[in-house]
Amino acid sequence: MFRRPTLLIYPSILAIALAFGVTANAQEITTPQFEIGASYSWLHFNSADDVYHRTESGGSGYVEYNINNALGLVADFGGYANTRSGINDDTMTYLFGPRFNWRHSRLTPYVQFLFGGAYAWTPGGPSQNGFAIAAGGGLDYQVNHLLSIKPIQVEYVMTEIPSALGFGSNQNGLRYSAGVVLRLGAK
Repeated sequence: MFRRPTLLIYPSILAIALAFGVTANAQEITTPQFEIGASYSWLHFNSADDVYHRTESGGSGYVEYNINNALGLVADFGGYANTRSGINDDTMTYLFGPRFNWRHSRLTPYVQFLFGGAYAWTPGGPSQNGFAIAAGGGLDYQVNHLLSIKPIQVEYVMTEIPSALGFGSNQNGLRYSAGVVLRLGAK
């Protein structure tokens, strides 16, 4: 015959489950000391004076040093190529700044504001260097304590590459990135 457990067993089971749940949750929310990311990036620019529009594909990588659970310092480097028929130009960005993380058990949404520069050139032709900023955010999904996946990062990118390359003086752009993140150390 099946007997019903006494009423004291239910609260005990609930307390044990909550204790394990809190412990497991505390173990999953970790802040790595460093994060190293590599992403595919798509970059689209519109010049401010409608002189030149371009879309480039490439890659970007970053290193983040986490000061604490919420604040990190980022160094981001990207390289992009436009190989459309008749147009062959390349851009490199080097950006630095703060990232604000909101860490959950496996998901880490974030926003960042980066500034630095952009270098644009045409192979065998002129090249220019200019100021650049990127502001936006993304989401990391923690697979395990060493690896996260970045399904989305979207940013507004503004560059001030002089018009010698035909870009116009200011370029307003959009950058989409997706990739993987290596998590090293612990805070």
